[in-house]
Amino acid sequence: MTGWLRIPSLLVWLTLLWVALWGDVTAGNVLGGLLVAIVVVAVARPTGVTGLERTYFRPVAALHYGLYFVMQMVKSNLVVAWEIITPGTSLNRAIIAVPMHTSSAGVVALVANSITLTPGTVTIQVIEEPSEDGLVDRTLFIHVLHFLGVDAVHRDVLRLERLAIKAFGSVNELPRLDAELAAMLIEKDVSS
Repeated sequence: MTGWLRIPSLLVWLTLLWVALWGDVTAGNVLGGLLVAIVVVAVARPTGVTGLERTYFRPVAALHYGLYFVMQMVKSNLVVAWEIITPGTSLNRAIIAVPMHTSSAGVVALVANSITLTPGTVTIQVIEEPSEDGLVDRTLFIHVLHFLGVDAVHRDVLRLERLAIKAFGSVNELPRLDAELAAMLIEKDVSS
């Protein structure tokens, strides 16, 4: 969708949000919401922005991403709480570089923020470098409090990236990611 085609859908979305926040569907509320939406779009519309990427939203996959993220957050909270309760245990910290497989800056930002919100891990930096195919390669640098190996960190981040792509990215990026994830799982089984 081009920028001009997105504006009507944004106006509808903002108007519906306005009506939902007021909790009453009346002509005045809808008209007021539409006026506020027009002002918001006119004032907040970025100028000079080029190369906006397509945004996807798949509700079932987004719910799956959210549930997975909450489970990982609870698990990490328990591990960090245990570290606080038992201060004699040793921490094995590391900083790991994890290359991302998506070309979507939004998906990379979602994954990086999800990692940072999970106790015991912090995304330190996202490096962007131009690739040979004209896209941008992104690498996350992640500080891990409980380092169990480079492959374990890569596997966890790739799973999160896969769920994020399924929910908000282009599914055309999944085959390459699935192939690498499968290779990592096979390598883990062989080494076990």
